[in-house]
Amino acid sequence: MESHSENRFSEVVEHGLKSGIHIVASKNHGKSRLLFSMARKLREKARVLIFDGSEAWLYGFDKIPTFTVNENEIVLMQDVKTTEDIERYQLTNWRLIELALRTHKDILFRLKTRKPSKRGFFIRTVINYLDSFQRESRESTTDNEAKGYIAYFIEESQDAFNPRSTTRLEAEEFLTVFNEARNQKEAFYTASQRLTDFSKTIRTKQIYCIGKIPEEDKGIGIRRLERNYNIDFSKLEPQTWFFENCTFKSPEWRQSGKPYQINKEIKRLYVQSLPQPQKKKSLLRKFWDWKPFTPKGYNVEPEQEYLCPQCGQPCTQEEFESGYCLDCDQIEMRLG
Repeated sequence: MESHSENRFSEVVEHGLKSGIHIVASKNHGKSRLLFSMARKLREKARVLIFDGSEAWLYGFDKIPTFTVNENEIVLMQDVKTTEDIERYQLTNWRLIELALRTHKDILFRLKTRKPSKRGFFIRTVINYLDSFQRESRESTTDNEAKGYIAYFIEESQDAFNPRSTTRLEAEEFLTVFNEARNQKEAFYTASQRLTDFSKTIRTKQIYCIGKIPEEDKGIGIRRLERNYNIDFSKLEPQTWFFENCTFKSPEWRQSGKPYQINKEIKRLYVQSLPQPQKKKSLLRKFWDWKPFTPKGYNVEPEQEYLCPQCGQPCTQEEFESGYCLDCDQIEMRLG
């Protein structure tokens, strides 16, 4: 990559921390590799959370802790009280996810579910949870600023945030978090193949990073950019991007290490953190504790024997300490 492109790429990544970036391009243009490079650069100065449903990150990104979320771990609510709760979900392994977020700085969440509604619910739940910590950290600092940046990477974001999912009542909190993300030092790096597939409520608050777009997917705004900057997005070369009035090339990607699973590690830590139950006594142990006898194999010290200092007869400890015993009195009476 040329030097001016390196500088431009760094500026784009830094700009994303303040306003968020949405990447749009057709398939095989290089969206994944661009996001890979952005995430690698941001790991040096920010906390990076990646949500991967296509497993492109699982096999193509650098070494990073990976937590797998299965289909059966995102279930419908059992206690349905109103019609609003009919399509609401809950996480059966939330304690494990919470522990993973507390013990690891960067995490790749591998979402094995293929249902957009479940993916969206999981992503919103994690982001809302971390946002609460960002707000708490602002209260404890002298300058009322969060202690560090958090960058969220959501590729194929149209699967999780389509127009239908963002109109649900349970997404209200997330939309507030998204709108106030800049104040909490949170940034969103999202990508999709078409702008119309991604929720307009979310993407209009980000800056577009545009790659190759087919003619049939060009909207009014895209065609206006083509006229103003004399560019044809249908003819852009692979890994070439348009961002904020100029173009740049994404860095050449070379994988460093492999993502590794942490599910077993988190489960072990969770079990260790639970209060350990007291070990029940066996029936034989209970009998030994109740019966006043010495089990076989136990050594018992013999009791000390005392002799009277005057008459030399066996006596008690009290008689030994007093210097005479009952036998002494009987001897004196006989002599008298």
